[in-house]
Amino acid sequence: MKKLQTGNRQRGLTTAEMVVYPMVIVAAIAVAFGFYHNSRIDDAVAAAVDLGLEQQAIIEEYFDTYGEMPQSEADINLSLIPQGILTGMDYRAGELGVPAADKLRTGTLRALVDMTEFGARFKDIESGFLLIARAQDDNTLKWDCVADVVTVDALGRRYLPETCSSAKDDEDGERDGEEL
Repeated sequence: MKKLQTGNRQRGLTTAEMVVYPMVIVAAIAVAFGFYHNSRIDDAVAAAVDLGLEQQAIIEEYFDTYGEMPQSEADINLSLIPQGILTGMDYRAGELGVPAADKLRTGTLRALVDMTEFGARFKDIESGFLLIARAQDDNTLKWDCVADVVTVDALGRRYLPETCSSAKDDEDGERDGEEL
């Protein structure tokens, strides 16, 4: 007669499994939270850019009327109502960080942001992005949305939405040896 093999069957989890399975679950939750947190930042910055883009009309109207860029904030009345992370807009004639820029044909709107809701690493961030207007030969304005690489406490270019990717950013990235 054949004897049935009745080996010791393991019931339950081994010690290694009791350690590894929870670690895998915790790692998966951390990755998911990271994606969620980054998507919240992306949404907030995209909304701030959209609000900033609405301010372009004020500069364009001034340029159409006077044939030159406003020389100070006193020349224009920015009608921005702070929303989300965007707390205000700062205007200056010329291009921020380019002293030789033609101040009659170039102007810069700088987005002022408050990103403290996204954690301690963002608490010092004050500048979000730049909207730079350049007068063309046909007296139209060409706008570029770029990362603020001049202000010390500025939001990194990796957080800017697709609407802020321009040829100027690409050139800066190549010059700095960074990938965008």
